[in-house]
Amino acid sequence: MTNRLALILTLAACTTWMPAEAQKAKTKPIGLDATLREAMRTAPKAADLPNSDFVKLLDFGTVTVKPDGTVVAEYRETYKLFNERARRIAEVDLPYNSSYQELTVQRARTIKKNGRILDLMPSEIRSSSLFSDFALYDDSVSEGFSMPGIEDDCVIDYSYRRVSRPLLMPGEFWDYWGFSDRDPIQHCRYVLNVPASRKLQFKVYDRPGFEPKVSLSANGKTKTYVWELKDLPPIEVEPSMPPSSEVRVWLQATSISSWDSVARWFWGLAKPQAITTSAIKSTVAGLTAGKQTDEAKARAIYDWVANQVRYVGLEFGLSAFRPHATTQVYEKLYGDCKDKSLLLVTMLGIAGIKAHPVLLHTDSQHSVRERLPSLDAFDHCIALADVGGKQVWLDATAETCEYGDIPGSVRGAEALVTREAGGEFMRIPAYAAEENGGEAVASVVLAADGSAEVEMELRFRGSLGQQMRAYARQATPDQRKQLVQAMGQSIASGAVVKSSDLPDGAEKAGPFLLKMKLSASAWARRVGNSLLVPMSMGKIGADARNPFAKETRHWPIVNANAMRDFGELTISLPEGFEVEETPQDANLDAPLSSYRRTVRKSVDGRSLTVRIEGLTQRGTAPAKDYPGMKRYFDEMIRIAGDVLILRSTK
Repeated sequence: MTNRLALILTLAACTTWMPAEAQKAKTKPIGLDATLREAMRTAPKAADLPNSDFVKLLDFGTVTVKPDGTVVAEYRETYKLFNERARRIAEVDLPYNSSYQELTVQRARTIKKNGRILDLMPSEIRSSSLFSDFALYDDSVSEGFSMPGIEDDCVIDYSYRRVSRPLLMPGEFWDYWGFSDRDPIQHCRYVLNVPASRKLQFKVYDRPGFEPKVSLSANGKTKTYVWELKDLPPIEVEPSMPPSSEVRVWLQATSISSWDSVARWFWGLAKPQAITTSAIKSTVAGLTAGKQTDEAKARAIYDWVANQVRYVGLEFGLSAFRPHATTQVYEKLYGDCKDKSLLLVTMLGIAGIKAHPVLLHTDSQHSVRERLPSLDAFDHCIALADVGGKQVWLDATAETCEYGDIPGSVRGAEALVTREAGGEFMRIPAYAAEENGGEAVASVVLAADGSAEVEMELRFRGSLGQQMRAYARQATPDQRKQLVQAMGQSIASGAVVKSSDLPDGAEKAGPFLLKMKLSASAWARRVGNSLLVPMSMGKIGADARNPFAKETRHWPIVNANAMRDFGELTISLPEGFEVEETPQDANLDAPLSSYRRTVRKSVDGRSLTVRIEGLTQRGTAPAKDYPGMKRYFDEMIRIAGDVLILRSTK
């Protein structure tokens, strides 16, 4: 039998002389289960999906909830790789939390084009701690491996088992399963086995009428739900499209009865960890000494936690939900979002200021309360304080945000404020347009040869200000000089920065302000007796490209944040020149956007001032408005190329 099998494999690898039908028969993979064999037989070719790097042949999950609350989940993922770009998915990393989970890789193998099977050896699986340098988080670990023998048109197939003990909300169950994705999926199946007596809610999004097949075990103790879909096309990716939760087919299942239950549970975890010590009280006393108002006290405490306690960026999925004791975080001076938030809440409490932890999901503005209760809804924790009768949102992980400001990534989120009595959903205020964006004011003294001396102030507000502060705080003095020089070059080709004032990012109040003086050897272009003077400062005040390149649009257009950009350019004319032609004012409007440009001559005619304002509103525009949006950007780019024509009078 062994010799026969060896002969078959040899013939399968040496088939160049065989007719096509014989080749097909002899190269059929051996040792593969019927499901995988069928998936490979019906798999599309690379030519069938020219815009995809791979197809997911099998995406299976079987989750079993035991009577004691233990969850046993078995997963299988199988891909056919089309090209070199797909090889990134051959590097597999499976994270879990060892404090309440175990993960076992059951099998991993590559099926090469010629049918040869390369099994991953157990010794090739890497066990590692994702945050081994931080003692508080040594339970965040992963199993990783590199699939062997990767080539175009090969298939990788691996399965793993994760067991979760009932540490988080004991007695409750919740899960998430995604069906469609940005890459094509041939066969997707999710099986859920639960005790028949357990109450269960489930909801499928973006697939009306998609119901599971439900069956009861012979002994009546287990109820099984099966959701299954095949031939799911890739989700079309477009700029400014809705978030994935609004365009993909996905499932929620939960036994949690309400969001209040989630809030009370989290508060129950956090409250015992809010420990005060004489050292913490002493620090609060020192920070608030001489402060006459609650706002001044809260500001000092927030700045200390934000800037003195190092942030270790963990999402809830990688770490247990229970914050570490405030004593540990205070002593070690590092922590993740929930650790820093609880320390902030505790220190504010010592100062007599009431505050509560807040759960939310970053970069998401959907209505959480309309979805089923689940811990998967959150990946971040901040605080809400009552300061002198005013509600103040505080993100202790945002080192670059001043007191009262919070990052753009949490703006507009619907957040769950947790209290002992339950939870309350509140919408975090989004930025108003005037709070978010950039402003450039420049004075240009133009010479007859087209060169210019320029003085400029750049102000960055909101998210842009936070980004600039973050860079400046981390950059060396030489790197800050390079940044200023690069910005000068973006304003005028060949510009040389003569002097600049770039803050180090330590000051967080107000806009981030950059001042510079530069010499530009070719601000304007000399053509005969004329000077052609640009109407904008490089990319400032105008977009360099149209983000909407396609002719048609599938998804609505979404602007998650409002923004205002403003530019004012005053050009002093050189001696012996006068204005020959001035471009007209511009007024452009599109759904969610507007653009204004005015050109005004001084009373004596020796200077002109160009003002540009771009305004983006927060909201959603339907796909039918796409042609107008595309024309708007095309016209704005055209206008940005306008020039002022000066004529020599000599």
